[in-house]
Amino acid sequence: MANNKDLIFDDEWNSVDEEICSKMSVFGSKVARVMMQSWKEFCSETSFHGFNHITAERRHWSERLLWVCFIVASVWLVLDISIGQWQRYDENPTIVTLEKDFRTWRIHMPAVTACLKNKVDVKKLPNAIKSRWNVEAGHPKYFYYSRFVTAVASSTLENLKVFEQFGDDPTLDVDLFRLAVDVMEDSNIKVSNGEKIKAIWTPVMTELGVCHTLNSVATADIAIFKSNLSNTKDNPMTCQADTNGCFLYLECASQIDYYLHSPYDVVDYTEAHTTTSPPLIAHVDVTTTEIGVGPGVRALLPRRRQCLFTDEPTTASRQVYSTHSCRQDCRRRLAMELCGCQPFYYFYAAGPTCTVRGMRCLSLHQHRLFTLEGQRCSCSQQCVDAVFKEALEKIENMTGGPFGLQGSVHYTLEQPRERYVRYIVFYFQDLVVSFGGAAGLFLGASFISFVEVGYFLIERLSRSSPTRTVTDVQRFNAPYETRIRELTNIIQGHFN
Repeated sequence: MANNKDLIFDDEWNSVDEEICSKMSVFGSKVARVMMQSWKEFCSETSFHGFNHITAERRHWSERLLWVCFIVASVWLVLDISIGQWQRYDENPTIVTLEKDFRTWRIHMPAVTACLKNKVDVKKLPNAIKSRWNVEAGHPKYFYYSRFVTAVASSTLENLKVFEQFGDDPTLDVDLFRLAVDVMEDSNIKVSNGEKIKAIWTPVMTELGVCHTLNSVATADIAIFKSNLSNTKDNPMTCQADTNGCFLYLECASQIDYYLHSPYDVVDYTEAHTTTSPPLIAHVDVTTTEIGVGPGVRALLPRRRQCLFTDEPTTASRQVYSTHSCRQDCRRRLAMELCGCQPFYYFYAAGPTCTVRGMRCLSLHQHRLFTLEGQRCSCSQQCVDAVFKEALEKIENMTGGPFGLQGSVHYTLEQPRERYVRYIVFYFQDLVVSFGGAAGLFLGASFISFVEVGYFLIERLSRSSPTRTVTDVQRFNAPYETRIRELTNIIQGHFN
């Protein structure tokens, strides 16, 4: 009995399947018929060239096939060219041009970072030692702590080996950044320039230790104290070379290393520098190459313009972006990988700061930090920048004269004859024109042609449906004699 019920159920299920398949076949045939009819109507009505030959009457099948091949090739060429133009618009719409109308330019003055050779103020040293170790002058360990403070303040990423002389002394685990700041020398460098603009030094913590920077807009991260906007409102300074001349005259009674760099960047300790001390005077000729942007470039996404402005930092710990600050971040990450901490020079970044033990660990990898060995460091270009190179340096000794008590450096900027400017060369209008040109060349299409396609689809969908029932209208034709009699009666009725 159970087997009979199963057979009956299977028969019913098979009949249901056959009914569903039959309905789907009918539905599919209706859809195919509607699509074929729509395709014929589209080919006969569209303004695209060549489509009417596919469905025209009295055409051999080989002719239709040939026209299909031509149209498919044309569509492929239109798509290929359009995709290439879109990639160009999306990825590389700018170009760097060379300008030479230098007589109207105001050129950027360089930024200068001055690092004193002696970074410990002897007047501040006793108080720094007493506040941390409660040791005063005359104490047996005063000289030991004095050496330690001097080593911390004078340390750079180039001479980390100064920390190797200090063992695992737990009393030396202090805030190294704050210690270097508490004993730093105040800036007493006099500045003169051709534009007679008041120049103000900003104390900064760099990979060279505590230094002072002039005329830089990229010091927001490394500034030791919160900068006053009124002090930097004139940065970066510019000058007109053909009027007063462009020069910087720096004078100080101490031995100082001067680093020249871009006003849109921070100092890089790997660059060359000029050292002066009383009674030496250095005369340095400086060449400059500027990079700027044209109108509209700022509105582009960084990915499209392939450069970054100073106020577009790439990490959360930064307020500004520059090429050298990006490389510093790479060194900081490498230090974290090597020793699990970062040097106190990067005080602005989140993460564990190295103690004396950590700085000794970094001294073992000093070469890798210098060369960034094993660290992938990809830094974007700066949209606005100025590169300075020391072309000629002349040293004078002023011993015996009234100027023998001061050491100075005189930077003279040469008028640049050319500069680079980034312009947009492929706007959205150019993209539209390229699309239209490709469609017009290969398909004979215009904007109205694509409007017609949309109109045809909407019109066809609104009046055709594969589920719509088509009822054949049957016409009944009356016999000829009957129609004659009806017409005769109508005419007679009209006359009556």
